[in-house]
Amino acid sequence: MDVIEEIFRDQQAAGETAVAVSEEGSRVLRARLEQILDGLREDCGDVTGAIVSGVDGMAWAQRLPAGFDQNRFAAMSSALLALSDNLVKEAGEGSPRKVLIEGEGGNVFLMHAGDQLLLTIFTRADSNLGMSLAHANHAVEQIARLMAKCDD
Repeated sequence: MDVIEEIFRDQQAAGETAVAVSEEGSRVLRARLEQILDGLREDCGDVTGAIVSGVDGMAWAQRLPAGFDQNRFAAMSSALLALSDNLVKEAGEGSPRKVLIEGEGGNVFLMHAGDQLLLTIFTRADSNLGMSLAHANHAVEQIARLMAKCDD
């Protein structure tokens, strides 16, 4: 049984309110998302930071370098990905898969992670883009599977 389902079932059986169940479920979900981000950073040394945010611009989980404002980056990531989605659709190019920004000091990747979340990762400038994207895609799949379990 899924950990989140188990917590919800146990708390409801104990007579806890929906708010308490929701708070505990949110804590567990955030912890699981942080584990996915930790795994991404451990598996791919090129990744210097990552954040999972909602399409509404709210930060859900992050592993960002010191000095990064999670709320600001979540909002900017959401806006940029939404704009990119519209641009690709207006151009008749189908559905966008990811956005890659190459900067002098590093790269930023933005990707949908299911219907309601997105993943933004930051990499070093000299990173292996193919490997970084492969690891990011794996993290996106994990996030999407986790969210699908929560919807069940």
